[in-house]
Amino acid sequence: MTTNIAAPKWGVFAKYKKNLANLIGGQILSNIPRGIFQGLVYFFILRLTLPVLSGAKPDISGLMQIYGWYVGIFFLYMLLSIWSETNAYIKAYTISTCIRLELGEKLRRLSLGFFKSHDPGDVTTRMLGDVTKAELTLSNNLSNIISAAIMPLMLGSFLIGMNAVLGGVLVGTVLFSSIFFFMAKQIVVRLGESHIEAVTRTSSRILEYVRCIKLLKAYDMTGKSFKTLDTAMLDLKNRSFKIEVTAGIPVQLFLLILDAGYFLMIYIAVMMLAKGTLDIPVLFCFVVLGHYFIIPVKQLGINLVDLHYSLLSTNRICDVMNTPEPVFDPDQTQPLAETCGIDFHNVHFSYPDKEVLKGIECHIPPNCMTALVGLSGSGKTTMTSLMARFWDVTAGEIRIGDVPVNSIEPDRLLKKISMVFQDVYLFNDTVRENIRIGKPGATVEEIEAAAKAACCHDFISRMPNGYNSIIGEAGNTLSGGEKQRISIARAILKNAPVVLLDEATASLDPENEADIQTAIENLVKGRTVIVIAHRFRSIINADQILVIDDGLIMDKGTHTQLAARDGLYKDLWEKQQRAGSWKLRA
Repeated sequence: MTTNIAAPKWGVFAKYKKNLANLIGGQILSNIPRGIFQGLVYFFILRLTLPVLSGAKPDISGLMQIYGWYVGIFFLYMLLSIWSETNAYIKAYTISTCIRLELGEKLRRLSLGFFKSHDPGDVTTRMLGDVTKAELTLSNNLSNIISAAIMPLMLGSFLIGMNAVLGGVLVGTVLFSSIFFFMAKQIVVRLGESHIEAVTRTSSRILEYVRCIKLLKAYDMTGKSFKTLDTAMLDLKNRSFKIEVTAGIPVQLFLLILDAGYFLMIYIAVMMLAKGTLDIPVLFCFVVLGHYFIIPVKQLGINLVDLHYSLLSTNRICDVMNTPEPVFDPDQTQPLAETCGIDFHNVHFSYPDKEVLKGIECHIPPNCMTALVGLSGSGKTTMTSLMARFWDVTAGEIRIGDVPVNSIEPDRLLKKISMVFQDVYLFNDTVRENIRIGKPGATVEEIEAAAKAACCHDFISRMPNGYNSIIGEAGNTLSGGEKQRISIARAILKNAPVVLLDEATASLDPENEADIQTAIENLVKGRTVIVIAHRFRSIINADQILVIDDGLIMDKGTHTQLAARDGLYKDLWEKQQRAGSWKLRA
């Protein structure tokens, strides 16, 4: 997805104006003594050079007085700097933490359409990389910019007051050189989007490479043999080179013009001295203070260019924050019944590139098992996703407990639904915490009861630390059957009236099959159950079977009824009979 970043935004920080003002104010306050500190150079030179030029002895007491001011202002600057830097980091990290939490909460509320249209690497980059850049914008870039801006402002005003001609040369040089700064800024804004996209693509390919390393090794596609990663990295190198070189040329011109302006000012000062229109102390001051004027301007230009690149990341965060969420009726407070039937009324649904459901009309009775069968891609999983409102219907209506799904607050709806999918994801945490996801406030006793009902208490007890055992990223220390039983324990703990089973028993080994069947039987008791199954023996005892083909319900009935009449179900059933299958006990 391409992001419009022509105008970098600060909107992501809009909620944190107080912290932002505190940060900026602290940086400005701490840099005022620094400017005064540099300005004292003028008085020191004056007290030192005038007596020398007149043949008199230097005024030691006067010099010591200035030195005393130096020491006092230096300690004030040091104390304010320590405070302002500490304050800047505290405010920056506070804001970035809030943004991360807000972004995570926003992603949780978005429909699956957002994730389908964004590469996993893109979502990861927005959550981690972009927020980190926003954090650095506050803790480093903004602080450096304020620091670099205060000094030239104070010294520029002081130098112009000392000599308008020489001060005007320095200020004029800054104004002229800023043309090239703006050129560099425009280049960064224009090329920054494609560069960030290249970074995102590379992150995605690296994630893909790591996840598929077993497959890649098996087919000797590691290293440069994995062309997609190699191509992504080469593209990133080219785009990085392009933005650095293209923006670097005007930046170098900006810096060279500043140096040229400083030398021009010295030349004019010497000419004025020769004509008697300039005093030696003033010449000394412009040579010294002019240098201190130019250095922070250089740093300011570089920091501002970096800032505009960093602000591209805030745009990407804003894009997520501004993504529309599923709407619902805030006045819909009708409680959802504990026995929830589900109705589809002429439901249509299309992905951006394909129409999937073409007018689904059905009733799923409460406290019964309804099975969805059909060929791959017919729309079975889409139906369950629409029930949980992972997507919104294109047309038509779904009702759960006689309440329109799209009028219910998503969190409230999902409390009524438990899901067990074929692909189980477990977090790199303890077994106990992975099961507790089903009910965040569950007690130890409730968790163990759910584990026993899901037939996983025994293997958990055999683990080194029992329920406190860390199971690794994606549960990689467990077998497929063990992971599946833990996911069923989650659903049992949640105790929702509606259960969605999406191929939960599709790829089990014989050793786990009996335990999984027992666990599922404990899960579905007294609930409204919707099962997606390719193995028809597992749904022989279903109360209702819906046969779906090409986005439409082509037939419905019990197994006995459907197997007795010609149709897609009978054809698939006979093929499975010949191939062999297994049966979910009643």
